[in-house]
Amino acid sequence: MKRILLIVICCLTALVVKANDGVFYASGNQLIPITETDIRVQKEVLTINRVGDHLEVTVYYEFFNPVRDKDLLVGFEAEAPYPFEDEYMDVFPQQPRIRNFQVIMNKQKLDYEISCVDRHHYDEDGDWVRPPYYVDGKFVNWTRQQCEDSIAAFDGMVYPFDFVYHFQAHFKKGLNIIQHTYEYDLSRTIETEYYFPYILTAANRWANNGIDDFTLNINMGERESFMILKGFFESIDEWDINGVGTYDTLSKSLRSDEEEGWLTFHMQKGSITFHKKNFHPDDELWIEKSHMITTVWNADKLPGGEVRSFMKGIKTQYFTLDTAITGFFNNKMHFTKDQKRVLRNLPYAYHGYLFKSKKLGRFFENASWYIPDSSYNGDKDALTPKEREWIKYWSD
Repeated sequence: MKRILLIVICCLTALVVKANDGVFYASGNQLIPITETDIRVQKEVLTINRVGDHLEVTVYYEFFNPVRDKDLLVGFEAEAPYPFEDEYMDVFPQQPRIRNFQVIMNKQKLDYEISCVDRHHYDEDGDWVRPPYYVDGKFVNWTRQQCEDSIAAFDGMVYPFDFVYHFQAHFKKGLNIIQHTYEYDLSRTIETEYYFPYILTAANRWANNGIDDFTLNINMGERESFMILKGFFESIDEWDINGVGTYDTLSKSLRSDEEEGWLTFHMQKGSITFHKKNFHPDDELWIEKSHMITTVWNADKLPGGEVRSFMKGIKTQYFTLDTAITGFFNNKMHFTKDQKRVLRNLPYAYHGYLFKSKKLGRFFENASWYIPDSSYNGDKDALTPKEREWIKYWSD
């Protein structure tokens, strides 16, 4: 329940509207007409690139329509972010965490409109329902005042309105190509440094009940550890590492309440790829990185307990080297001489340096992310400014 309340999910919804028929909609990060039985997804390439604190998401589709031309009303549905800051209303009705939204279909850029619509709520019987927001051929829009009133009424909770970016899609007979792009600000919680949800199962609603040829590319940046929730894949054999990286199949999350299975990647540089023919996903994509500092802060109330937990944690994932993190590194006296030595050498270990010191060698060889690189001689010019700043901090 906690995850449901905190996450900000971006999903694609397709609305099929026919005369004298009911209104239908389906949620999921796909272009999905809920009643479609003719058009099939021949190919999809989903590419996720992390750039700083946001993701650049690109989806390439090849659809095949074997019948006459069809016009479908398609929408990109995005929940209101949590918490909803006052300045977010400055861009209303745009979803404040989504930028550069764009859809190109058959080489034509599509115009779109944005609506703010009703979300789930409890009905008179106490059931959690979602009313139709597309009625009699038009969207039932909330006003800015309605949204502001709901923010005040639901202070500290998820807000009962969504943003819908909707556009008309003309599927001609034969092959249709859609390229969908947007930027997505990474969501964060008290336990996670970031996470990103993406609904895959909606692909099963097309005529072929899936995707003939599916490719997923993920690049979360250099010297980065992240976990992928198991479910839509069965084993590491279905993934390829493009660059320098490694993995472990057990959850290395520092979260004590984590019981689900994860596949954890540790990438020095490069990307990972999942590829499958006749893909019929039975679960969703969830990318996550544990927030090590806030987690270890409560790990042990004994003197030095937080430091011991942190020193243990840095073996399980790449840590964002930043001495400006408030509080945790303020007093270096909390760290022993050996601990300071390990921290000072973290950037070199991240580059694969082979340590002559047996003590340092043993420590880093037991780290999940450590990948020895005999070609790296410890040259500081290969380090980033943040890494050099980190070394200086622990050398003083």
